[in-house]
Amino acid sequence: MKINRSIFKSLYLFAVVFLIMIARGLPVWLLSVIIIIALAAPLFRENMRKTDLDERQVYIGHLSSHLSFFVFIALLLFVMLEAYVAKGKNPEPQLYLLLIVPLVIKLLISVFMNYGAVRAASLIAYFFAGVWLLFVLLSHGISIETLIGVLPFLPIIALAWYTPRFPLLCGIGFLLFTAGLLFFFRGWLKLDIYVRLLMYALIPLPLLFSGIALLTGYEKEEES
Repeated sequence: MKINRSIFKSLYLFAVVFLIMIARGLPVWLLSVIIIIALAAPLFRENMRKTDLDERQVYIGHLSSHLSFFVFIALLLFVMLEAYVAKGKNPEPQLYLLLIVPLVIKLLISVFMNYGAVRAASLIAYFFAGVWLLFVLLSHGISIETLIGVLPFLPIIALAWYTPRFPLLCGIGFLLFTAGLLFFFRGWLKLDIYVRLLMYALIPLPLLFSGIALLTGYEKEEES
């Protein structure tokens, strides 16, 4: 009996998890490389090369992944709520990382695939600038600290505003601003690694994504 591609992929992921669990003693960097290669291989095959998958197989694969994603989010929220409500303690940073980063990735992919590079880059910049403003307000309220915390992100608003008029120039601006954030916010290196990854996902990653999309996708939109 021929194994369906979606079933094979599920078994493949189980095998990857099993191998990682039994790979005790290996360096963390080596395990990280193995995980990245193992998980990237099927994605590369499906999205970068032509495959012989029929529509039914594609539908089954997408549906199973979609439902699995929401089950994962539901279970993670249950764990976080149980820790917060039942035990009265704030969930660990790694739980926030596991919750937020997949949602950020899903949002970025969905917005760019639905609206195209130019409009999506503008919307993403507005959204994450608003997220940062909300974070600063919740941390400091209406105060001078809030004003100081918001000032560095005003250029994001400016880039979002001018993106429809100067997409290529703003694409370069997004990349430069991302590099500037990584340089000036070197204090993040002192944070817990999970908090650090979360901060990178919420600010530099969307801007980097926008810059690359504008520089690589704008010409395709113009041709179409």
